[in-house]
This record gives sequence, C-alpha cells and structure tokens, in this order.
Amino acid sequence: MRTYSYAPLQGDEIRLLQLQAGDVDGDLHGRVHRFRLPEDLDDNGHGVVLTTEKNTATTATAPDSFISTAPQYSALSYTWGDPRELFYIYILDDGDLSQLPIKQNLCDALKRLRQNIPPQGSMLLWVDAISINQDDIPEKNAQIQKMAMIYNRAESVCVWLGREDKDSTRAVEFVDRLLKLEDFDPLTEDPGTPVEWAALHNLMQRPWFQRRWVVQEISLARKATLFCGAQSVSWPNFAAAAALFVARYRDLRHLFQSSKEFHNHPNYLGEVEALGAKSLVDITTNLFRKSDDGIVLERLMSLEALVSTLTLFEAGSPHDTIYAVLWLAHDAEPDAKESAALSFDPLVRTPTQSPEIDVNASQFDDTQRPFGESQRHYGYGESQKPYGDIVQSPHAISPISSPTEGYFKVPAPPPGRNRRDTFLKPPRRPTPKKTARSASDVSKMMAETHFETRPHFITVDYDLDIYEVYRQFLDFAMHRSRLLDIICHPWAPEPPKNEDPLPTWIPQLSSAPFEKRPGQNSYVRVSADSLIGTPGLGPRNYNASGKTKMYPAKGFIQGRTLITTGFMIDSIGVKKSAAVDGVVPGSWLDLVNWSGPPEPVPDRFWRTLVADRGPGGQKYPPAYFPLACKWVFEQRSRRGNVNTSELLTHGKCPSIATEFLRRVQSVVWDRMLVLTQGKKGSKKLLALVPAEAEEGDVICILYGCSVPVVLRRQRKRKAAHAFESPHISTRTESSLSSSAYAESSSSSISKLPAPHISLSRASSNTNLSESDTADSNSQPHPQLNHLCPNRDSSVGQGLQQGEMNDLPTLSISLESQHRYAFVGPCYVHGMMAGEGFKHQKDHGNKLRAFHLI
Repeated sequence: MRTYSYAPLQGDEIRLLQLQAGDVDGDLHGRVHRFRLPEDLDDNGHGVVLTTEKNTATTATAPDSFISTAPQYSALSYTWGDPRELFYIYILDDGDLSQLPIKQNLCDALKRLRQNIPPQGSMLLWVDAISINQDDIPEKNAQIQKMAMIYNRAESVCVWLGREDKDSTRAVEFVDRLLKLEDFDPLTEDPGTPVEWAALHNLMQRPWFQRRWVVQEISLARKATLFCGAQSVSWPNFAAAAALFVARYRDLRHLFQSSKEFHNHPNYLGEVEALGAKSLVDITTNLFRKSDDGIVLERLMSLEALVSTLTLFEAGSPHDTIYAVLWLAHDAEPDAKESAALSFDPLVRTPTQSPEIDVNASQFDDTQRPFGESQRHYGYGESQKPYGDIVQSPHAISPISSPTEGYFKVPAPPPGRNRRDTFLKPPRRPTPKKTARSASDVSKMMAETHFETRPHFITVDYDLDIYEVYRQFLDFAMHRSRLLDIICHPWAPEPPKNEDPLPTWIPQLSSAPFEKRPGQNSYVRVSADSLIGTPGLGPRNYNASGKTKMYPAKGFIQGRTLITTGFMIDSIGVKKSAAVDGVVPGSWLDLVNWSGPPEPVPDRFWRTLVADRGPGGQKYPPAYFPLACKWVFEQRSRRGNVNTSELLTHGKCPSIATEFLRRVQSVVWDRMLVLTQGKKGSKKLLALVPAEAEEGDVICILYGCSVPVVLRRQRKRKAAHAFESPHISTRTESSLSSSAYAESSSSSISKLPAPHISLSRASSNTNLSESDTADSNSQPHPQLNHLCPNRDSSVGQGLQQGEMNDLPTLSISLESQHRYAFVGPCYVHGMMAGEGFKHQKDHGNKLRAFHLI
C-alpha cells in the first residue's frame, strides 16, 4: 500500500484529521482535510490571534477548489514516545486508501479518543504528527508558528497521558475524593491512604508533564481533558487536586513512616514541589488574562520570566529552551527564516512603563478613539456547520457569537503622523497635573491609545549553534531589563557534545536545586535555591547593587565575553567545608567564634544561615528564628555537625524549628561559609559562596545585579587582543529597531577569543591589590566621551528610552587586560541592600570593567 502524499498548504491553511469511529482494537481510519485558519475573520466574529502569518492565499491553487474556514475541531496534546515502534493509520484520499506511519503512543491516543465517537460518526482533530508534513521543513517551521493559535481556537484540547497502569485508575478516582473539601483533612490523617497519595504522585510524573511544549498547549486551551487509559478527568479538577496535594504533602510523611508497604520511609514522596505537574499547574494560572470563554486577551509574563520559571520542563532540543516559550511571552515573538513579517496588532499587551500623556483633547477624532464606532473587533466568523458527515462530539468546538469585550485594534494613524506615536513612550518631562474631569478623561483615553507595545522578533532557526541561541536570548533579556540577574539563575541545558562548552556566565541546569536520581521515583534536593529568586517575577529578593542598571547598555556581549562594570568588595580568605547534602559542618561555628548553645547565637551567623530571609526567601526572617537556630544546634552530632535532613525526616522537630530548617536547607545546601581577607582596612565579612569557590576569588558588586558575585581572575590577555570599546550611537534608543540594534552591536565591536577555562583548573592567586584597580584609573575611551559629559553626576542611572539626558555617566574605561570566570552568586552578610556602595567609598575600591568569559 502506498504512503500518504501531502498536498501543499497555503499561508493561512491547516490540516485536520477526520477520525472515523471503530472497534477498540481495530485499525485506525480517517481522512485528512485542508481548512483555512485565517488571521482576520468577519467583523462580527470572535477570537484571538497569538501568532499570525500574513495570508498568501485564501484558496487552493486550483481555481475551482474552494477551501472553507475550519469548523469545530479538537487538538491533541501528547508525547511522541519511542520512535522505533511504528504503526499505521489508513487515510482515504480521493477514493484511494493509503497509509501514514505513526508512533505507538499516538496510535493509543487515537484509539482511546474514538471510543467517544458514535457509530458511523467521526471527529475532527489537529494532531501535529499527521497535520504537519514532517518531511517538509519550511512547512513545519511555518505551521509550528501557528500552534498557539491552533490550540487556542480549538474548542477542546485532549491530553493523552498514556496507557493505564496498576494505579492510574486509583489516582484518577482519588482526584474526585480530594475535591470534596470536607473530606480533605481526614484524608491527610487516614493511615489507609498512602497508596492513593502515592498513585496520584505517580500520575503527576507521567512523561507528558515534563515536556516543555505542553505549557503552551494546556495554558492556551479553552477546555482540556486528561485521558489515561480508560479514565479521564478535566484539567481544572486535576489542577485543583494537584495543588491541594502539593500544599500538604509534607504533612503526609507520618503516614508513609508508619506504612510497611512503603518501607516506613517518611520521605518516600521526595520533593513534590520539584514535579513538573506542580509547576505546570502554577504557571497556567499566571500566563494570560482570559475572557470567561477562554479567549486570551493579554499575555502577562516576559520571556526572561518564562525561561527562568520553566526550568523543570524538558526540551527535545536545547533550542526549544527558548523557542518553545516564545508564543507565551508578552515582549517577544517568533519569526522564521521561511516566513514574512508577522502582524501583531490585535493582541493587547501590558505596557512596560507609564505612557506619555498629551492633554490636548483636539488630538482625538473619530479615527483615533479606542472604542469608537470605527473600531474593528477581531474574532471568529459565523458559525460553521460540521464538515461532511462529521458528528459533533464532546471534544468538538462550539460556535461563539459574542464579540470580545475590551478587545480592540489601534487604528492606523492619519497621514503624516508617525506610526510610533501609537506605541508606549516614557514621559520626557513631568506631566502637569490636571484636576478637571475632562482632562482626566482625555488622559485615560490617551493611555488606552498608547497601551500597545511592539514585541521583539526572535528568529527560530534550529541550524544555529546553541550558544548563539542563548546569546540572542540573553542579549534581548538584559537589553530590555538592564539587569544581570539572569546570569545568577540556572536555566540553560548543556550544549550538544559537538559544540564548545558554554561560557561561565551562562548558568546551566546542572546547578538546579532538584534532580531526579536514577532508580528513584522522586526528586531530591542537590543544591541550594537561587538567591535571586526568579527573574522577572515580582520584586527582587535583594538589592545589593542599589538602583543601578547594567553598564554598558549596548554591546555588552562580545563574541563569548560578557562586559560588565562594578567594583570589588573583598576576596575570599578563610573557607570551611561545604554543606554537602545539607549537613552544616561544626567548623562553621569557628568563623563566628561561637562555641554553640547555651551561648547566645551570633546575629550574623543565624542570619547568614537563612540569607536574612524568612520562608520563601522574600520577607525578612521572623523574630523566633534565633530561638529555632539555638534548638537546632543543641541537636548536633558528636562531631558537631547538624544533619538538617535527618532532623526533618526522623527527628521530632517543633514546627518552628522545621520552618527554620527548611529555610536553612534552601540556602546552605552545597554552599561554603567563608570569611573575606579584610583588605584595605575592611573588616572581615561573613559570606555563603558556591562550593567551587577558592581562596583568593574576588567578591564583587556588579551594576544591575541584585546579589554579590564571586569571580576568578584568569591570566592577562595579550595586548593584541585587548578590548575595544563599542561605538554607541548618539541616536536615541527608541530610534533603533531590534534588527538595527543587532546590526549596530555586532558590526561595531571587536570579537574576543574566548578559551574555555574550567573552574577547577583556573588560577586561585587572585588578591585585591593595586593592580586590581589599575584598569579603573585609566581615562575613558575616546568613543565614550559623549556618554560622560558630567563626571560628577551619579553613576548607574538607567538608560531611559528616548532620553539622551539620562545616559549613564560612568567615569571608567571599558578596556581591561583581565578576564574573569564567573563562579556564581553569593550571600555577603551586611552587603545585600546597597551597603556595598558605602564600603566602596570608605575603602577606595574603584569602579572597573569585568570581562566575564
């Protein structure tokens, strides 16, 4: 039998599988149809466009062939499974039967879904392995760009978790029991429930929950159902049950400790918070603002926040670490080499700062009013009848007729008016206050008009080296936020073996807090939490660099080198053993001259153990933490060590001590306690540093980084390879497009050689000396003179869009003969809230440039 042959798709078309009903074990049969999924539909329609492509055609190539708009359909979300096992679905095409190879997991999913189809009926499905010609790379790239729109326009998303196993049925049935809140507390105390809790735990570890692409597939769904074998559960019910489980899983330890079936292991469930299912439930509630019927009205998270948050989700390719979340970010959009420019007018996006308000009411006319009669609503067209003999199923889309409330497109400006005027701009001068109601109304209307911001295009190109993909992301994220926190948070998978190692300033997932060890069905902690929290989500945990922004603002990535500026605080002097597996060494007490209880706990010691924060790391520690610390150290072993895991798991900890110990674990795990050398008359500082740190490594404050960092100086660069300062144009930042910025940055900077130096082999002879500040004493590079008109003005001010008067005025040179390996972020007691600037002034540590490799 011949293999199915795909007909080419036009720019606004998709394929849908018409799956036929059949016996449970019978062969799969269906038809493949082409439909239009246009960007712009009828003026009275209803819908959302998340990724769009300009329509290249509205009909098929044949003049007598008409392609109708897609009717009701469902979309399938699943994992591809083992590529070696092939099955077939038989496709009826123009009266001839052909076969299409599919993998076993998809075969299982389709056989399960057709059980809901009435006899002699069918249902329409979008399935990536069938709807996209996987051998046609240009088509694949173009269709992948449409996936967000495809999943959001589907009436239902069907999630296939896999075949039934010994406890999956029990897990799905247990979900219904958990949703009865009056029975929830008794279930956490019932000694007969561990087997059910374990079943739910196993269900949450199905491979589907670990895929990076499922984040957009489930979060964009208007309605979603999970299928596991013969069982099914709605996504909202499963999400609620999973959230309840995560909220109370620590309270279940006593149940497992008393259960012989689970070997009396109190920590059998491991770190449930590290499960992908938990993260998926959390993230789907915060990605979008939706209408009541599931239409996405606004995206809420930046690309930097998404990449930093979704570290638990696996990607088939390291490229997908970035590409799989582009469709979800409010400040970035995917572009492909094969497609033309995309249009993004319909989607309202959150502004990044206050708009410039012009109180001149005469500017408004009928063509500019955001809610006037001339405004065009975007959405779905008129209701479509099911195609052919397709029978409506519980997973078919239902027509929608009402327009989206508050959803509008900013109209084109009048002739002669710059298009950029319709976008958000920061105020250049204080806006005079207006008390009249009319002025207030006009200001509100102007704010609504300026509510849209243009996203940044990132080209999806799987042929790029993985470093180049990461570099593009970091260049975009740091240029947008003017912050360096992203280099302190592990997010990057390792590059392929045939590519060079990543620079030390790109933090890899190998340093993530949790991992799933081989042979274990649970996650365990292997490292401390990131000190900075998650970049882009809420306020920063610390403010070591004050209100400064990273400098330079452009051209900060040269080749494989990151150019930063800041100053040194001190260098590492005395270090003690790391807290391996959360065991606090007794030798740590020596650094603070504390003999232990009953002597009072030194304030700087207990505060350092918890990084001066309470549970969660965002608020100051409670007043009872010193008492908890004293109790914990009263439980020391004979060797003087404190085994935090043993106390939490097997000891009878008071609840206050438990809270303290969990915070200690998240801070000290695999970190070292050190004292600095106290150079230049500085007092010795207490710090928690990465386990890889060595004596002589320098502790620095970098502009735009919320925590201090540890750097290791490498041998000097040869004069022939010295850094050349980038030329920064005097044009305003707002006048540079994203592409122009990329061109000006790449063409005007010199490329530096970047040897890959392992931290374990790097030099450890770094000490603060006069040579450490030699670079900062040099005169500014001539090309930077126009940026430093006033040597006495404050440093580190952010570069405001369109404000040349606010350009940073750092009186330093960006040249340096030294290169540094980035060891990692650290906690320095008394230096986490901007105190480093007073320390810098008191001890004469000059501003300087740091070239990180």
